[in-house]
Amino acid sequence: MYRIEIDRQLCSGFGSCLEAAPRLFELDRSGIASLLASESEDTAALEAARSCPMGAIAVFNRENGEQVS
Repeated sequence: MYRIEIDRQLCSGFGSCLEAAPRLFELDRSGIASLLASESEDTAALEAARSCPMGAIAVFNRENGEQVS
């Protein structure tokens, strides 16, 4: 299980997270990424974090709190 966080101050709305994990992310009215789920077992969360050009997404192992992406 993963815990997902977005630093909305860093997000520039490229949408790469939405392309990588459309079940987990959306762009709000201002074009900034928002979470549809803050916890998930979906490994697409890892790809979304890796694909973010601004480094605005962090994914943590929920069990031990370690950042995995």
